[in-house]
Order: sequence, then C-alpha cells, then structure tokens
Amino acid sequence: MTRVVEEKKNAMDIMGNPGDGSGGGGAMGGGMGGGMGGNDQDAFAREFKQFCMQPENREKVQEHQRKEIRRAERVGHRIEACAFREKVLESDYEAQQNIAPFMEHKFLRRIIQTFCNDEQGDFGKWAKNPRVIEMLQHAKDLIDNGYCEEEELEHRMVEYLKNPDAEGHEQFDKKVNRKVNVESKDLVSALNEQCTLRHEGNLLYAKKNFEEAKEKYEQALSIMNLIKAADAQMGQFEIEQNKSFCLMNIASACIGMKDYGEAVERLNKAEEVWPEPPGNFKLYTRRARAHVYRANFAEAKKDLQTAKSIDSNHEEIEEVEWMIDAFKSKYRKEEKERARTMFKFPKVLMSDQKRKKSSNKWPHSYGW
Repeated sequence: MTRVVEEKKNAMDIMGNPGDGSGGGGAMGGGMGGGMGGNDQDAFAREFKQFCMQPENREKVQEHQRKEIRRAERVGHRIEACAFREKVLESDYEAQQNIAPFMEHKFLRRIIQTFCNDEQGDFGKWAKNPRVIEMLQHAKDLIDNGYCEEEELEHRMVEYLKNPDAEGHEQFDKKVNRKVNVESKDLVSALNEQCTLRHEGNLLYAKKNFEEAKEKYEQALSIMNLIKAADAQMGQFEIEQNKSFCLMNIASACIGMKDYGEAVERLNKAEEVWPEPPGNFKLYTRRARAHVYRANFAEAKKDLQTAKSIDSNHEEIEEVEWMIDAFKSKYRKEEKERARTMFKFPKVLMSDQKRKKSSNKWPHSYGW
C-alpha cells in the first residue's frame, strides 16, 4: 500500500503544473526534453503510460486530468472575457451605447460576445446594425416582462440553429462540432482508448446494467466525434467504422432499456456513418429487432432483407424471421381481442337491460 501511494505521489510530481516547467523531468511540465535523449523519452513515455493504465493508478490520473481540463477552461474563459472587453473599448461610442442596455443579461451578453467572431474583426458592424439591436431589444423585453426565461431563449436559439434548413446552421455546426486532426500514432491511441471504454460497457451490458453501459458507449463515441484523421483515406475509414460500432453499442443498450425509438435513431445514424457498402450485418438485424418491438413489421422485414443480401447463411437470419412472425401473430391476436372487447357492454349494464325488458312485459293472467 505504501508503495502504491509513493508511486502516485511520484506520478503527480512528474506531471507537475502545466506551463511552469516543474515536475521532476516534466512529462507534462515541459522540462523532459532537456535531460533525456530520444530513446530515453520513448522508454519513459511507455513506462509512464503503463503506470497510468494500472487499475490502482487510473482513478488518480483521471482526476488529475479532469482538474487540468477545468483549469484550462477557466483560463480560456478569462482570455475570451479580456478579448471581448478590448473589442468593446476599441469600438466607437455609438456601438458601446447600443449594446450597453443588454449587458446585464448573461444570455444577451454571450450573443454580443459573438460579434467578435466577425471575419474582418469588425465588432461595430454588428453592434450598429438596426436589425440586430431590434432583435436584442425584443429578447430583452421578453425576459424583463417575464414571458420567457434566459435559459428557454437560449434553448430555442440552439434548437433553431441545429436545424439543417435554418439560416446559419452551417456556421453553427462548424463552430460546435470542431474536430482535432490527429496523426497515425495518436489515432491508434485514441482508438485504443475508445475500445477500452466499449469493452467496459460490454461487461456492464452482460450484467444487464444497461444505463451504465450506455454511458461508457457514449464516452467512446465522444472520442470518435472529436478526432479527424490526418490521413483522409485509411485513418478516416477507421474513425467512421468505430463511430458506427459505438452507435450500434448504444442502440443495444437502448433496446435493453426498452427505449426502442432511440435505438432506431442511433442505428439510422450508424448506417449513415458506416464507411463503405454493403453495410454491417449486425446493424440491420439489430434495427430489425428494434422495429419488431415497435410493431413496425414492414420496416423490420426490409432490414432483414438487407441483412440477407450481406450474409444469407448467417444463423441470426432464421432467428429474426421467427421473431418477426411470432410478434406479428401475437400483435394480431391482441388487436382482435381489443376490437372484440371495444364495443362489448359490461355485464352489469347488460343485466340492467334484461331487467328493464322483463318488467315491460304484460302478465299472462290478470288475476280476475
């Protein structure tokens, strides 16, 4: 136990603080290059990676990484705030006067901050645009009069920009879905990391912990969504293929959670990103199952036919065919039962009707 604690302490000393040049040789602090040759650096990097991957050390390393990310985000926000302040002060009096009433609202202030993204760096062009000021004033009135919360306005704007048919969607998508170009050696590391996460998800899935498994699959997908291969041919093929695998895993977890609608959506996305024809056999059989659970038998049969075109001899074909027929037969019986009982009077009402009819009959003898 003492040895593990010492190893963790040594690892933290190695990492140091980013940018301060400290940390015993500085694997992350910037001082490693001065005292080590190329071979020594490679050996040290391998040993350090093995150390980080050990189960007893991984949690501590991940916590340190999360702290570094949060620290980097805070620094980034401060830099953006300073740049925004400078842009406002550099603009003329009219621009400053126009935006002043809206700076008290956090959401509107973030919108005004986007004026700094002008391609020519012309902040005043937007701050003095009458249409822009009119829209900001309308949003401010909605907030001030209690018709709408700032969070709701922001949500509506983001949902509008997510729509591919909306004006400005292309620019919004480029800003939000930024990708990092990675070389082959870094790509292998990223692929290994997402494979590890998917494996952890598979272990949870086998234990029927579907929600936790889905979280692992989502983490793996987020890695694939972040990177872009420098090699546009082979590297990108691997990324798209593994992205499709992640989406298929998420769909399996959704089926386990009985969220069949989301499962179909994820598999539709997996079909879009699959890198080459004829497609993935498992994708179509899995989507066929999801369609069956939703009683969408026509779509299920269509996916089954596609799966047959890929591998007609696979043993799962017969299993899915049986599933479609069995569920279809069960669904028809349930529909007939619902139709039969829909217009059937309850027994109590029917007995009342019988009593009323019998009371209206004339007696056979009048008693005189």
